[in-house]
Amino acid sequence: MTRTLVLAVLLCLGSGCGTIDTGDNFVPPDLMLDEDFFYCRIQPEVITTYRCGRGADGEGGMCHSSKSALRLSAMAEEVAPPPCEADRVTGTVPPSYMQNFMAVQLSVQSDPLSSPFYRRPVGLDSHPRVVFDEGSEPADLIVQWISMGGM
Repeated sequence: MTRTLVLAVLLCLGSGCGTIDTGDNFVPPDLMLDEDFFYCRIQPEVITTYRCGRGADGEGGMCHSSKSALRLSAMAEEVAPPPCEADRVTGTVPPSYMQNFMAVQLSVQSDPLSSPFYRRPVGLDSHPRVVFDEGSEPADLIVQWISMGGM
């Protein structure tokens, strides 16, 4: 390192620099979410199991299929999941699963613990009910899936 660069780094650290001006045309890094993992694990083990599209008994139903900005196909809760092997799809993916993958991508951020797709069902952000607890198997599955997308 040059002496000037070392001095600049030391000055920045010493003065408490904590932000960087990203400019006017900042584009966040793309997240490459694993579609197969969504189809094999997230849809069947989280969305279907916890009835995110249709809603749980006594909720008046159709939660994310009609009452929310995150529109999910309730049909995905009624069809068999695609055949999978080692979290990889080995057969045909139902169209409703594809539709849900497209919808969910909009609620995912690169930091899993900041993503609405994680925060809302565990009750950290506004949501009509706590669907499952932080640290539960479905919550950990969501964190795992989003974390895989940042690699």
